[in-house]
Amino acid sequence: MQQDQEAHGDIQFLTGSLQRPAVLGALCEQPARPHELCAEIDATRTTIQRILAGFRDRQWVVKDEGDYRATVTGRRVYDRYDSLASEVQRAQAFGPLATHLGPIADDFPVEAVDTGRLTVSENGDPLAAVSHFTEWMQSIEGPMYAVSPVVAQPFNEIGAELLASGVEIEMVIDATVLEQSKANYESNLQLGADHENVAIYVADEPLTLGVALDDRRSCLGAYDGNNNIRAVLESDDDAMHEWARGVYQHYRERATPLEVLYGDESAVEGIER
Repeated sequence: MQQDQEAHGDIQFLTGSLQRPAVLGALCEQPARPHELCAEIDATRTTIQRILAGFRDRQWVVKDEGDYRATVTGRRVYDRYDSLASEVQRAQAFGPLATHLGPIADDFPVEAVDTGRLTVSENGDPLAAVSHFTEWMQSIEGPMYAVSPVVAQPFNEIGAELLASGVEIEMVIDATVLEQSKANYESNLQLGADHENVAIYVADEPLTLGVALDDRRSCLGAYDGNNNIRAVLESDDDAMHEWARGVYQHYRERATPLEVLYGDESAVEGIER
């Protein structure tokens, strides 16, 4: 719905300073006089009076025997503003992750950002996300399910340690990862192909995000165009865990078992096409 000019002007008025929503929020909690608002909010008496006058013009507050109180309309406006501010803060936190996720993440439960642990690789610490994901893998409990667009020796080593401890691993890779594994990590690939506690599948499309989960936790990794991991979100949020399991199943159902492709160059070429 397109906003009219008057509504846009009211929005601009409310968001024109930090003091304005603070005043409206304070009046939603309880009636107050200007000097009481000055004591609570970092603003001069003149500024408070101007804000209150603007709110009265918009019928967001009324004056009753010296006290100002929020109207029903004012309360609704503040509630919507507070919700928008919270969503914008969530978007700021989720942004480094969301930037590198594809459309399969459109239904990601972004509320998980509020309770999860987000690690971003930045100039000051370009390996922060990799280090965190490595720590997460080392604390796996129960079977591990994963979608991975990359192969790296540290992950292979942790995978071998997990297998040695009896952890079952089921994962989906793509044709590029398979080819890189054959070229650079042949022994690890052979271990995955032969081990009774490993099931590897090759997706029928290039993978652009990483997902891993065990029985109670899930981890989401976002990669840039060069397959460098840029951000990792780890959480025990139920909604995120369900989403991660759904993503894994999405790719798993469209993937081919490794034993069908391993050593069959023509089959790998077919997957890449």
